[in-house]
Amino acid sequence: MTLPRPLRDPLGFLWSAFNIREVRLVLYALIVAALFPSSRYILFVIIGITLAIVWFKNYRKTGSRKILYFFGAVLLIKLGYFISYYDVTSVDEARIIKRPWGAGISQVLDGKYVGEGQGFRGPIKTEVEVKNNRIVSIKTLEYSDLISVKDNQIPVFQREILEKGMLVRPSEPEMFRGATETLTGYVNAIASALAKGIPDFPEYSVSSKVFLETFFGKAPDRVTINALAILFAAFMVFEYALQSMLTPGTGRSINCYNCASCVGVCPVKEVEGVQMPMGLVLLTRLGDYDRVMELSKYCVGCGRCATKCPIGNSGPLVISAAFQAARQKKLEQGIGSEKETA
Repeated sequence: MTLPRPLRDPLGFLWSAFNIREVRLVLYALIVAALFPSSRYILFVIIGITLAIVWFKNYRKTGSRKILYFFGAVLLIKLGYFISYYDVTSVDEARIIKRPWGAGISQVLDGKYVGEGQGFRGPIKTEVEVKNNRIVSIKTLEYSDLISVKDNQIPVFQREILEKGMLVRPSEPEMFRGATETLTGYVNAIASALAKGIPDFPEYSVSSKVFLETFFGKAPDRVTINALAILFAAFMVFEYALQSMLTPGTGRSINCYNCASCVGVCPVKEVEGVQMPMGLVLLTRLGDYDRVMELSKYCVGCGRCATKCPIGNSGPLVISAAFQAARQKKLEQGIGSEKETA
């Protein structure tokens, strides 16, 4: 009995997997998801779509049943979502009578409590002190929203709460952009802190917390979305360089200036809308070795491009390396290549 490759040659299997661009993109997404919890839902959707496309292509080419894993994962996630949804709905209904708003402050034990809410630009954290069923102190521990709101709206709201000794809804702000979201986040931070002082305050189940935190996290804020855009650009630049370095013979494609000097001396010049040989070098940089393989038969291997290239790149060498990489990939996938020529 022959063991599957992951058990027979784990290091070789991991290296082969790492050489697949889709696998690396999933790995990048998982790293970002770990660093930015509020981006997890977006990233898991991207991972799901990527895997679905790749596995569906494999199914059409080789009959691979990996696509069934995708459908199974989707069903499990849906099941977990419905279970968590039922738990969250039940707990939220139970919390209505336990809310620390208004007269509900009578349920809060004396002490200092820390709570967190989501503002216009990020999290807001507060510390609330309760004595004799009254709020006697409010401290802002973390704040990333507009300073104009913090200096003008929040002090007024704090005084109102301390005068009444209980949590009340703030007046609707009129002057500051984002003030409504900021005050809502500030109120939620105070309510979250007060809830910790209620002994029997309903809580979500551990399974629901783990599921929601793993697959959804918090709602993405503006900082997270901007960070994702920057990281996406950085990862793409890194990925295209890494792809060429991992594939033997294709690293020189990174040095192409796109000057088209090679196109001027190439006897073929253009095939199917792709400039020769520059277009094939750029396709190699992108990792589209299958497309390079399809068009490589038009290269006559004269080497004129190398004499005109300002850095001495040889189109036939780059094309040949991409051709070999595409053929090796097909051999590993069990696709015959009898009609192919190097």
